[in-house]
Amino acid sequence: MNVPADCSAAEADPAELWPPNHQLADVSVTGVTDASGEPATITITGVRQDEPVAGTCPDATGVGTATARLRVERLGSGDGRVYLVSFAADDGRGGRCTGTVTVCVPHDQGQGHRCGNQGPLFDSTGPCFSVCGSVCAAIEPALALPPCGNEQIPVSLQLRVESARHLLRRAATARRERTAGRLLARMLKHLKSSAALADAARQNGSVSPACAAALEHLFSGAQSQAVR
Repeated sequence: MNVPADCSAAEADPAELWPPNHQLADVSVTGVTDASGEPATITITGVRQDEPVAGTCPDATGVGTATARLRVERLGSGDGRVYLVSFAADDGRGGRCTGTVTVCVPHDQGQGHRCGNQGPLFDSTGPCFSVCGSVCAAIEPALALPPCGNEQIPVSLQLRVESARHLLRRAATARRERTAGRLLARMLKHLKSSAALADAARQNGSVSPACAAALEHLFSGAQSQAVR
């Protein structure tokens, strides 16, 4: 009697992707063996994630092959992205098992590098219907606030930036070009006011000149991407 392949020790290699450069990275499944301890043949059967698929859709390819390709990306306002890669393993003699491994794209490189796993909410492979496309994809990373050392960013500025992020997420998933354009226009207004708040914070001493300059540069970069 043939003993099925053993998927209990399966894990992703690598299990963490960094830095978030929006490129696709190869991820394989390791640790699956047959009855004799030899590696089994892996086939990727699906990839899901706990964050929406935005302008750089698809966020994963490789279904039907031995290697998944995952986009090294996460929301700047989130708790890291978790990919859930489903697979089937075959020992070539009728023995088979299935499983799922996780891959983390952490929010940052702080202690633990952990991701909050919200579950397999979105299909990483599509369908891709965003009309915002590469514009939204280029803006999103620019809206992640720089650390500014140990400085505390004023609450009013934090809220304004979070509103801009929310509008960008809505634009990234809009199905109509007019809707996406309207949301991006609103986001631009939020960015302009954010730049003004950063300058005011510099003048009243709430943030250092270096931090204010970094913030203003970030907002300017995001605005230039939006108007291309």
